[in-house]
Amino acid sequence: MFLLINKPPNITSHDVVNKLRQITGQKRIGHAGTLDPFATGLLIVALGRESTKKLDQFLKLDKTYQATLQLGAVSDTYDKTGKIKTISNQQSAISKAKIIKTLNTFIGLQFQVPPQFSAKKINGQKAYQLARSGKIVKLKPQKIVIYNIKLKEFKIKNFHPAGDPPTTRMDYLQGNLAEKFKIEVHCSSGTYIRSLAHDVGQKLDGGAYLEKLRRTQIGTFKLKDAISLNKLTKNNWQKFTLVNLPLPHKTRALVFGTFDKLHPGHRRFLAQAKKLADELYVVVARDVNVKKIKGHWPNQAEIARLKNLKNANLATEVMLGSIDIKNRCHIINKIKPDIIALGYDQKINMTELKAKLKKYKLNPAIIRLKPYHPEKYKSSLI
Repeated sequence: MFLLINKPPNITSHDVVNKLRQITGQKRIGHAGTLDPFATGLLIVALGRESTKKLDQFLKLDKTYQATLQLGAVSDTYDKTGKIKTISNQQSAISKAKIIKTLNTFIGLQFQVPPQFSAKKINGQKAYQLARSGKIVKLKPQKIVIYNIKLKEFKIKNFHPAGDPPTTRMDYLQGNLAEKFKIEVHCSSGTYIRSLAHDVGQKLDGGAYLEKLRRTQIGTFKLKDAISLNKLTKNNWQKFTLVNLPLPHKTRALVFGTFDKLHPGHRRFLAQAKKLADELYVVVARDVNVKKIKGHWPNQAEIARLKNLKNANLATEVMLGSIDIKNRCHIINKIKPDIIALGYDQKINMTELKAKLKKYKLNPAIIRLKPYHPEKYKSSLI
């Protein structure tokens, strides 16, 4: 049995488990993904031995959060529960345009350093225990993916007529400056939103920490379907249980391109894309379409390029694209990817592609991957 719980603030995820033990009488209870005490939102909870055995299948699912960032200060825990230090020599209000531009730089595959106040272990000890004892904590960067970040709300800076310079006053009157803002983040499992908040603040040159955090989705499971903990009683809890949660489907990443003279740059690109999902699908451009787009025929015919990719054993499936390039969305609809990975120089209008895919009721994350020595490994140079 499973429960989708809407965790309240100011209790730990373990407190939720203890409370459910009292309500349900079940001793064997676990959850798929810890939320910090101050955070709220979705917890997937398993009741009983057979259900808790299945939790590992839900732990690696991607997550969606709504987070509020406070600007102009930093925290040693990267959130509101830590020691707050105001950055007095930096501007505390940032323009909306700068925030959006900065957020977009965090989309994609990257390495993130977890907060020192976290449950990550160093030589068997939890990092937060070492940090609280005053020891310097150095954690290794972890590979994560941020699929998308949206600016959701923008709290305008309070206006001080006497103290603010003319440029600030004008920006204030136009509603362009913020002291805090809310974002929605779709990310891979293992992403620390506290670290993201801190890193965003550093890039904005004014500091930031996480003020609020709410988890709204885990894989396909949504907060709107969860029950608040305080609504559960010994008499009603069973009617909210789900006997079997649908097991997570294998996530799919899709790439498409020419892949002429398969070189280390291509292999690195495919290896990066493969890490984004459980399965990788590769669509190879047809010869006639390469001629239309690039103005010349590829060095290798499509059958040779297809064979090279299959022999590389980097993908779950490799296939030829459509002759009609305008029907690209048909083949995407056939694969139904969770993620579309683009090359750093791939000429694709991401906004236009998303709009076309909406007609097929598809909403994959679309991200650009970083190049691998493009000055050396590029088909036109080899």
